[in-house]
Amino acid sequence: MLKDNKEFYKRLEKQLSLSSDWPSIYKFKFILKSDSINIDTLKNIFNDIDSKISSNLSSSKNFMSITIIANMESPLEVIKKYKLASEIEGIISL
Repeated sequence: MLKDNKEFYKRLEKQLSLSSDWPSIYKFKFILKSDSINIDTLKNIFNDIDSKISSNLSSSKNFMSITIIANMESPLEVIKKYKLASEIEGIISL
């Protein structure tokens, strides 16, 4: 992992710890190419937790935004999901 990524996740953990009481409902947002099989891969990352997944196709139909609302136990659990998602080729995390 790049040094920048470590620092980013460290900052994110601190921000999440300060901004919410845990466990907490957390909203993840991602963008993927709409023809990508990686959409299912992303959804599978969240199969092990209680989550609501919705998706919207872009007006050009080239991209899909995926919103996942989940009950997360801690900032570290949120970061774990982001790290797993970051392994998907072409994903954009918002």
